[in-house]
This record gives sequence, C-alpha cells and structure tokens, in this order.
Amino acid sequence: MPSRRGWLAPVVRTLIIFAALCAGLWFYVYGDRVVGYVEQATYAAPDAALMAVYKHFDIDPLPNVVAGRAIMAADLDMLRREHCDWNAVYKFAGELQKQGYSREAAKVFIAFSNKCKPSNVALSAAANILDNLSDFDEALKVSNDLIIMSPGMPDFYFQRAQIRGNAKKYREAIDDYYSVIGLTDNIAMLNSMVFEGLSNSYRDLGEYCEAIGPLQLWVSTNPDRNDTAIVRGIIKEYQTKGKCTSTYATGSDRFPTQGKNVILARVSVNGTEGTFIVDTGASFVAVSKAFAARAKIPVDGGNGISLQTANGVSQAIHTTAATVKVGHVEASDITAAVLEDDAALGNEVDGLLGRSFLSRFDVTFGSREWRIEAKN
Repeated sequence: MPSRRGWLAPVVRTLIIFAALCAGLWFYVYGDRVVGYVEQATYAAPDAALMAVYKHFDIDPLPNVVAGRAIMAADLDMLRREHCDWNAVYKFAGELQKQGYSREAAKVFIAFSNKCKPSNVALSAAANILDNLSDFDEALKVSNDLIIMSPGMPDFYFQRAQIRGNAKKYREAIDDYYSVIGLTDNIAMLNSMVFEGLSNSYRDLGEYCEAIGPLQLWVSTNPDRNDTAIVRGIIKEYQTKGKCTSTYATGSDRFPTQGKNVILARVSVNGTEGTFIVDTGASFVAVSKAFAARAKIPVDGGNGISLQTANGVSQAIHTTAATVKVGHVEASDITAAVLEDDAALGNEVDGLLGRSFLSRFDVTFGSREWRIEAKN
C-alpha cells in the first residue's frame, strides 16, 4: 500500500533540522552572553579566592563563565598561589586578549612591572596593546616609563616613535627615530622601517626636503641593496614637491689622509669653520654646544634625542644646519646633533662629520687620500 505521508513531511523534517542547527549556532556564538545574563540576574559572586588576584592586577572580576574556562581557570589558579609568577602572568594576559579583554591584559602587564619587579618586557607588551586599542595617551605614558627604565635600548624608542606617529605627533616621533639611529652602533643592521618612518614623519609635516635625508642615509648603509628605483623615485618626488635647493649636494674634492686612522678636516657649518673628525660611523653631523653657538645653529630644547657615545648614552638636541661645506663640496639642510657634553668630542675638536652629510655623496677612502663627490 502507498505511504500515508504526504509531500509535507519531508519539508517539515527539513525545517526542524534547520531550526535545530540555527539554534545550536546561535548558542555557540551568544551562549556565554546568555549565561552571563543569568549570572547577573542570579548574582553568582566571583570566587573569593580569586578576588585577591583581580585586586593585585587592578582589574575588575571576570564573569564566572569566562574565569571558569579550562585555560583561564588554570592560569588564575597559578596566580592565586603566586601573583608574581611571570610565566603565569604572561599566559594569563595572552588568554585575556583571546577572550576580548585586551585592556585588562595591558593592566596585568603594568601591574606586574609595578608590583612584582620592573620589567621592560611587560611594559613594552602593555604599550603595544594600548597602541592597538588606539589609546595613544595611555600607550605613551607606559612608553615613557619604559624608556626611563631602559634609556639605552633603541627598540623602545622605535616603539614610542610608532605610537607617536599613530597619534599624529610627527615632530615628537622624529625625535625618537633619531634616537633609534643615534643609539645603534651599526645602523646598517636597522630595519628599513626606521628610515621610512622618519622620512614619512617629515613628509606628513610637509617638510619634503628634510624627508630626503633619511632615505639617503638608508641607501648609504648598503647601496647595493638599498639604492633601488623605488627609493630614487621617492627622493625625486620629494625634491620636486619641496623645491629643494640645488645645493642639496654639490661639488667634488679630495683630501690627504696622511695614513692616519683619525681623519681631520676643516669643515664650515653655516659659514663658521671648525675642526671635525670625518666619521662614517657617526649617524649625524655632531657639534659641541660652543661651536653651535658660534655657527648660530638653532637649538630647540624640545628636540631632545639620545646618542650612544664612548662615554655611554649621551643626550643631544637634534637640529638642522643650513649649510655644511668641506673644501669644494657643499650640502644644505643637514641634520645635526648638538651634544650636551662637550667632552664627548675631545680637545680641539668641534664636531663629527657624520653620515647625515656624507650619505649625500659618494665617499671613498684610500691609503693616501679620501675623495668625496656628489652622487650622479
């Protein structure tokens, strides 16, 4: 006999299955929220043993549905026993981020550094989280504390430069990028992002001629690798937009080395002559405060940077020299550093002729002479 079920039965069965799947998917996505509402309505108080953990790390108690998950519960149990266990703190903060509690994760890292032991790793992680949350003010507060803790670490200046750039504080970001360069012994090892970030900061301020210098410095660290058509195109674009003067880099000359390891040269800065050490290892043209005053180099105390010198980390003011000339070679708008400690240069030396000038030229050193000429 034919089945009594009509055409409607398969449709009903399909609809029931579809509804069940939708309900399951909905609960998977929103189940925790529903449980949370139930918790709130019935007031399921947090575990009293965990309240000390929350208080220690300056965060509000987590909903029980979150704190009760296996991984989170294990992390909290470790911290309940040892608040300052770094491995547990690191895992806990990572799990907080996975569960959508990023700000709480930042607070955990900050509390660890403040209440357990000073940790530049923890503060750097907190600053990065806050930067990703676009809370730039708080990120900068943490980053400032980080640099006070570790004033000689270029990585932390780079991190603050990026935060300041994201906050559109380009002038301050420039200071930090220069500190990264100044604190690095071998700038050829620096990531291109340092030079690109510095150049872009000048560009975003509309200072196109100044934006060229960092790119030239990047090229000079490894011409075979970095002197690309793309970089040359950007430099040409900035020269056009900035209407950069023809004395950006001009002339050629040669000077005797006299077989000495230290090469001295008579250098004119803003028309004032002084004795400089030709130093390809120095990131910038660096001058003493006394010479800066004689050469009328503008000094703004707000442009402070850090430099690595023979005497350790030194403070300087970054500025711009209108012209720098050695022999028949001249360049304009040169990044310079005015050293706070005149003793860093030694006696009878007014400054260092560093890469911020030399990178604009092709420079070669021989046993008897050194040559310098404008790039083609």
